[in-house]
Amino acid sequence: MSGMSGMPPPLKKQEPFDFVEIDENVAATDGTPHVYFMKVALGDVGLGMVRGEFEGVSKLYEVIPEGVPRAVAWGTYKSQPDNHFYLCDFLDMIEDLPDIHAFCSLLAKLHKESIPRSPNGKFGFHEVTYEGPMYQDTTWCDTWEESFRLRVRASLDQERIVHGSHKENEELLPALYDKVIPRLLRPLETKGRSIKPVLIHGDIWYGNMSTNAETGEPLMFDPSVSWGHNECDLTAMGISRYRMGKHWRREYHKHFPISAPEVDYEDRMALYELRSHLCASTLYPDTPVFHEMLFNEIRRLVEKFPDGYQGE
Repeated sequence: MSGMSGMPPPLKKQEPFDFVEIDENVAATDGTPHVYFMKVALGDVGLGMVRGEFEGVSKLYEVIPEGVPRAVAWGTYKSQPDNHFYLCDFLDMIEDLPDIHAFCSLLAKLHKESIPRSPNGKFGFHEVTYEGPMYQDTTWCDTWEESFRLRVRASLDQERIVHGSHKENEELLPALYDKVIPRLLRPLETKGRSIKPVLIHGDIWYGNMSTNAETGEPLMFDPSVSWGHNECDLTAMGISRYRMGKHWRREYHKHFPISAPEVDYEDRMALYELRSHLCASTLYPDTPVFHEMLFNEIRRLVEKFPDGYQGE
């Protein structure tokens, strides 16, 4: 079971938003014309999505206002109570990956400058946030190990709804939760080491990053925000289908060093990459390679760390 109270409704559909539009026929209260970007989502899941995006983007904007479209409002249509909207500023964007140096600097700025803004020093978020229609368990936790375990468990629960339960896969999960996750994440916060929660975007990949056509500055959008370990925002940079590459990680770490123990870094990133595989497997059920890739990687990690945490 997830640690959240008020569990979001089960995942039933893969369409993240019913439609999006640009509205140029809006004026601010002082009469100044303004262009907004609006998303509309349906049902209980849609309500959670627009509320979570508004809360998440608002927090990002507090730290890097130059790097995200400002969140304006969220709500429900009076005439259509099953339709919910998210409204933000419209920014004209260049449809290509942003400059690697500028983007990695911006991402590191988000992580570093958010540290003193943490509301309670814990990992999680005050609102449930989503990757598309997939919710993440954002229960407040004292340790990153506990928080990440809840997030993975919630994602696997949703993946199971789509693909069903298979004995050979289910048998891997206790070792993932009780051996692999403690082995790779507990050392971050033991033996005198510690990590501080940072505000993470939560869904960095080429589809959620761009360049502001007016300023030339990098942008990020469509987040799944929470307070977590900064390295979690680098997962897509190591997965070939996301068109980036590990040199993006190296560039980022010029601004924010690798967490100790550094020797665990590659395996730690492989663990974090499971969430990207989970998302792909759940949202694209007609592409079975994602499901196979997910459990092949879980199996590899379970076989590599059969003894779990031994006080390393």
